[in-house]
Amino acid sequence: MKNTLITALSCLIVGSGIGYLVGQSGQAEAERAEPSSVSRLSARIPSGASGGGRADQTPRSYADIAATPGQTARIQKLIDLYADLDPSEFKDQADQLNDLPFSERILASYLLFASWAEVAPYDALDHANSKMGFAGNFVKPTILQSWAATDASGAANYYEANKNEFAMMGMMGRGRGGRGGGQTGAAVISGEWAKQDAEGALAWAQTLNGRDKGQAATGALAEIAKVDPEAAAAKLAELGEEGGDRAYRSIATEWAKKDWDATENWINTLPEDQRDTAMEDAIGSLAVTDIEKAAQKALTFEGELRAEAFEDVAQAMAGDDAPEAMSWVMENGNAVDQQEAVGEVMNSWVGQDRSGALEWISSQENGGVRDEAVQSFIFNDHSQTDGSTLAMAESITDEGARQRAVGVAAFRWLNNDQDSALEYIRASDVLDDTGRDRLLRRAGIETE
Repeated sequence: MKNTLITALSCLIVGSGIGYLVGQSGQAEAERAEPSSVSRLSARIPSGASGGGRADQTPRSYADIAATPGQTARIQKLIDLYADLDPSEFKDQADQLNDLPFSERILASYLLFASWAEVAPYDALDHANSKMGFAGNFVKPTILQSWAATDASGAANYYEANKNEFAMMGMMGRGRGGRGGGQTGAAVISGEWAKQDAEGALAWAQTLNGRDKGQAATGALAEIAKVDPEAAAAKLAELGEEGGDRAYRSIATEWAKKDWDATENWINTLPEDQRDTAMEDAIGSLAVTDIEKAAQKALTFEGELRAEAFEDVAQAMAGDDAPEAMSWVMENGNAVDQQEAVGEVMNSWVGQDRSGALEWISSQENGGVRDEAVQSFIFNDHSQTDGSTLAMAESITDEGARQRAVGVAAFRWLNNDQDSALEYIRASDVLDDTGRDRLLRRAGIETE
C-alpha cells in the first residue's frame, strides 16, 4: 500500500528550539544584489486600504488578529498586515510568532515569509539561518519560491552561490508527476520562472550541472505542460536526457487531463525505461476525469504498473462509492492487486459506512488482503474509543501490521478509559516490550 501520509504541512513548521544551523553561506556582501524595484511587488496594497498609508482598521501585529472570529477572516487580516509592512518591520513580526500555538504558527509563518521574501529576500534568509535553527530549513522553500516569483534571476543567482543553504530541499519524497515534496531549489526557481518566461527558465536550466540541471528542466517543463502539454513534450524531446526523468511524469500527468488518446500515443514513443512511470501518473490523472476509462486501462497492464494503476483507480472509485470500489477490486484484481488496493478503499469506507465495512471484513479469510483492510479500518476508525476493535487488530496475521494496529487501537482507548486500557496493555501478549513501552511513553505514562 502506498504511503499516503501528508507531508506538506510539516514543511511549514517553525520556531523549533533545535540549534542546528544548516549551510551558512559565508558569501561576501558583494555577492548580494537586492531584486530590482520592478520585480518587487508593485501593488502591495492591503484590501480595504487606499493611498499610501495604512488604513486605521489594519492590524499592527498578530496579537491584533488572533481574537478575530473565523479562520478566513484571520487569514485575510494576516495578508493585509504583512502586505503593508515596511521591509524593516518583518523581523519584529517574525519574532512574535515564536510564542504562538503550533497550528497558528504554521499558517502565520507561511504568509509572513512568503511576503517578506517578495520585498527583502536576503533579510528573510538571514533570519531563517541565524534565528530559527534547524526549523529555518522548513521556511526556505517558501522564501525561495516567493523570491523567484518576483525576481527569478536574482533567486537563481543566490541559489547557485549558496546551494548548501538549500540542501534539505528535495528530501521529503516526491509527489505525483514530480510535484510537491521532493522539489529541489532549482526546480522551485525554474517553475516560478517558467510562469513568467518559459524560454528563460529552460535556458537557465541548461547552465546548471548534475541533479540541478534535470530538476530545473523538470520544474520549467511541468509549468509549460499545465498550459500546453504537447509543447512541453516537444521541448523535452529537444532536451533529451537533459530534460530529467521526472519531466516525463509531469507532462503525462497534465496531458492526461486534457487528451487521453494523445497522451497514450506520446507515452508509447518514450524510452522503454520511462513508459511505465509516465503511464502510472497518466492513469492517476485519468482516474479523476474519467474513472471508467481509467478502470478499463488499468486492467490491460501487467506487473507493477498494473498494481499501481489498479490502486489509483480503486482509490478514486472509493471516494464516491467505497462498496462499489471494493467489489471492483475483488472481482477484477489478482492477489497482488487486491492487497495493494483494499487499504485505499477501506480508508474511505470507514467514513462512509462503518458497519458495512466491518461486515465486509468479517466475510474475508485470514491473509494479506484482510490484513490490509483491517489495518486501514483501525487507522481510520476515529469513532472507536473502548477497545472494541482490539480483537480484530490482534487477528492480523502479519506481525508488523498487527503491532501497529494494536498500538493505534490501544492508544485511542487510553485517551478515553485509561485504567481499562492500561490493564489490557500491561497484560497483552500481542504487544512486545518495545511496542508496549513506546505506547505508554506516547500517552505520557511512566513505564515500569
